[in-house]
Amino acid sequence: MRKIVLFLTIAFFTQTIFSQVFVEDQNINELDIKYVQLIGVNTSMFGVKIKVFVDYGQSAKFMKADGIKDVTGKVVKFNSMIHALNFMNQNGWSFVNYTEAIFSGKLRYVYLLGKKE
Repeated sequence: MRKIVLFLTIAFFTQTIFSQVFVEDQNINELDIKYVQLIGVNTSMFGVKIKVFVDYGQSAKFMKADGIKDVTGKVVKFNSMIHALNFMNQNGWSFVNYTEAIFSGKLRYVYLLGKKE
């Protein structure tokens, strides 16, 4: 009996820790939303640096872009958009659609993601 309780406790806490994506100090996995946009902005002339943001319908805050944080509160730095996409997939979000857009002279990669059920 103890083994079953221990296993269920570990499984519960592992799943709780595993599926947490924080945007502006808000765990978006706990929100009543179905879709988010994963937006990558090329910040280098040579295309080797990328900043990734999540738009879940939050109100825009002037000069504030925290990016994506992990469970410890650290901003996650991504090597590429696929790295970010894999991170989101591991945390309960699945790919729906993709597009590119140029905004203020910078290329933006926009992935539409849906919450896994």
